[in-house]
Amino acid sequence: MINRFLAVALGAAILAVPGTALAKSDHAKKDKASEKNHKHGSKHESKPKKGKTYIFKGVYKGDGVVTVAKGNSRVRKGGYVGQDVTFDLSAAKLVVADTDGVPGITAADVQAGDVVLVQVRLPRGTKAPAPAPVAEQPAATESTHPVAEETPASDVIKARKLVDKTHPPVKDADDEGEPAEAPHSE
Repeated sequence: MINRFLAVALGAAILAVPGTALAKSDHAKKDKASEKNHKHGSKHESKPKKGKTYIFKGVYKGDGVVTVAKGNSRVRKGGYVGQDVTFDLSAAKLVVADTDGVPGITAADVQAGDVVLVQVRLPRGTKAPAPAPVAEQPAATESTHPVAEETPASDVIKARKLVDKTHPPVKDADDEGEPAEAPHSE
């Protein structure tokens, strides 16, 4: 009977010891993972943030300046509505009619006073720059050089696409894919 009691106790001890002594908690795994991310940088920190599409609608004033009348929610929340915004149109896709008579579509084809739509990719939460305070005019007796009013390069926004709503591009009749004459079956 003692042998049976010893066998049961020894069996229970063998089954109980490895289960508790060798068990690993989830906390140990999380600690190792956070330690690894801390050493090598987190995956989320290494990715650059994607830009979001901002759609500006307004009147073109010339030289890439648009008076914003309305836009999507990001434009409205960013405070761009009612502001003059300067866009860099050098790399933008232009959807305009050829109005200047020079072959090819360029930013010169967009005329002042045209209603335009401008698409831009900016980081989420981008706000409109605060309007510069109006400097008082110097007295006429002082001889100062006139200061040219230019927008700083940091205030210029790189446009992806400009669509002219006043002068949309003209499509040729050949380009529209008119249906060919069907053969007469008699």
